[in-house]
Amino acid sequence: MRLLILRTLFLTMGIGCLSLHSSTASAQNSPTSDKVCALSDTISLSITDYAQWRAFYRKQYRDTPSNPREYRWIQLLQIGNKHQAYVNYGELRADSIWNASIKAGKSKGEFQSEWSAARKESLPDTKLLFDRSKGTLDAYDKVFIDPYHYSEAIPSLQWRLEKGDSTVLGYPCHKATTRFRGRDYVAWYTEEIAYSYGPYKFGGLPGLITCIYDTQREHIYTLVGFEKAPSADYIYTANRRRKPTEGTREEINRLQRQFHEQPNLFKSDIITPASPVPVKRRPKPYNPIELE
Repeated sequence: MRLLILRTLFLTMGIGCLSLHSSTASAQNSPTSDKVCALSDTISLSITDYAQWRAFYRKQYRDTPSNPREYRWIQLLQIGNKHQAYVNYGELRADSIWNASIKAGKSKGEFQSEWSAARKESLPDTKLLFDRSKGTLDAYDKVFIDPYHYSEAIPSLQWRLEKGDSTVLGYPCHKATTRFRGRDYVAWYTEEIAYSYGPYKFGGLPGLITCIYDTQREHIYTLVGFEKAPSADYIYTANRRRKPTEGTREEINRLQRQFHEQPNLFKSDIITPASPVPVKRRPKPYNPIELE
């Protein structure tokens, strides 16, 4: 198996990422900039596995189908013995920066800039944790700033192996097509990496998916790096102070659509208004990867 080690890739790519995090998120309660946080202020982690391999994907996304403008950021597939995780790389780095800084006894002011920059590398997206032994996945999402969670069976996609060859990141690849929850997809996979996984919820091919896109090219994933995972590369759930609300995938997707179309209907009890005048938030385009 060919190993491409990533060293300075994400420092030199120069990807222009635009964060869509709510501007009110900074109003959440947090330590003051001159406070030295205690070790109890580190993020509590529920570790389910350790990654053996890591696949880095560039996500390209268009929120308005008629608009050619797209957003790009890096996501990470962690491959463990029995579990996998698919996460925003920036958010994973932010958690790591936070914990390492707190354990080093730094004040928030000393690492705030680096931590914030890591968080802003990615657009909001669902974190996925796969339990292959049970055949289930756990999805962690946010609506406005409130966390949500749902579980479902790992999707079983019906693939058609097509004629056609290509090369992605130096790997010889073969073509396949499928339909998944309202979209038709074209995928490329390589048998040189013998894992039947891929980005997001895609998998089930005779090798790692190196590129997949819907036929409208509104959601595109491209492999940009594959490496042996470093030691202590956790696959984990962060046990934050605010527990996620449980729901179904359909319920949470409906809430997401409603929030994008009517954001002023949503409020959170962890935000203290700066003034008695309600903040007016504009509707935002909503173009989810799952249409059904």
